[in-house]
Amino acid sequence: MLYHYIATEIRSIGIPVNEIRAKSADPVGDLIKHFRLIRNTTTYWCLKRILNDLYDFHEEPEPSNWPKLKEAIVERASKPNWARKILEKILLEKIFLTVNPLAEFKPEFDRSIYVASMRLDPLVGGISLDSVRKLEKVSGGSAQTFEGFRDLLAERLKAFSTSAVSVAVSLQSSEIYRPVYKGLGDEAYVKMYAGKPLSGAERVHLRSAALSAVLDLCREYNLPIQIMIGVARDLPGASPPDSAVCFRQKGLEHLCFFFHQYSDVDFHLISAYRFQSHELTVIAKNYPNVYLDGYWWYCFFPESIMQHMLERIQLLPMGKICGFFSDAYVLEWIYGKSALARKITAEALNYMVEKDLYTVEVAKEVAERILSKNAKTLFKI
Repeated sequence: MLYHYIATEIRSIGIPVNEIRAKSADPVGDLIKHFRLIRNTTTYWCLKRILNDLYDFHEEPEPSNWPKLKEAIVERASKPNWARKILEKILLEKIFLTVNPLAEFKPEFDRSIYVASMRLDPLVGGISLDSVRKLEKVSGGSAQTFEGFRDLLAERLKAFSTSAVSVAVSLQSSEIYRPVYKGLGDEAYVKMYAGKPLSGAERVHLRSAALSAVLDLCREYNLPIQIMIGVARDLPGASPPDSAVCFRQKGLEHLCFFFHQYSDVDFHLISAYRFQSHELTVIAKNYPNVYLDGYWWYCFFPESIMQHMLERIQLLPMGKICGFFSDAYVLEWIYGKSALARKITAEALNYMVEKDLYTVEVAKEVAERILSKNAKTLFKI
């Protein structure tokens, strides 16, 4: 009920959501009166689909009926087969589960439901002495040099190699990555490890070298990399827990050098900035190893999904697109977001049929590709 998209919308009208959650014995009960003011949003539409379809609750959630709704949620969610029932309702085969190799020694999860995606932001754009110390602690080794860092990173990928189907990183929209001379990366790393401040150029050298190290290992372990782009994180005053705003990703032309240099590694780009959609689509058209996965964060709204979808299906072969990235946190929200993704995907394909650009048969084949077959093939699921 207080999924972070919902919490952000309530906070945006001046309600101190975090303070209420911290102090209240029933935070939803204290906040639900404000849901009336977000009934126009797409996130609320997804919530309504969850309540209607999963909990058979067809009223507008409000203070008077919250006890009844809470009882329905607790009663159904406490059933031992509830997760399986949601999965059947979603028509979902696998969930990409973010795993943190700095906190988890080895992956522990239900492999009949989940596959692992190794989130490496703290060791690429966010590489710091603190994150390297965590890498050393979980690995039990030393990373005083960049070569040592690469060795420990390789050990982490090896530990997850039997369960991971991808590596994932989120790039800050202001960050630029360039293929860098090895010596410059090594020098910046040693300086960082010694606790000395880095210049802007040295930060570029360090994170670019770290990205190259990750891509070398993706090549070695035959893993695709998912790159989320277009977000600036930890902005002062921005809505927690994400504290992030979407901006144009700088330096896409420089990333193209990585796409070329690592032509044997598959790159899956996930867009969080709607107005860069066309650039990403053209990049994917030019590089055989670049694919587009879903639409993220403030792109997960009908108008933006429709733009992304129409540009992609009109410019790219159908084998280049994976149609859904939920960022859902819990199964119920995968249901709500998948309902929206399917609805807008169907509307985009119907548009193409009505314009006499697709036959119904082609539209169905595209739908199957982008919602199922491509993910299975490209991530070897």
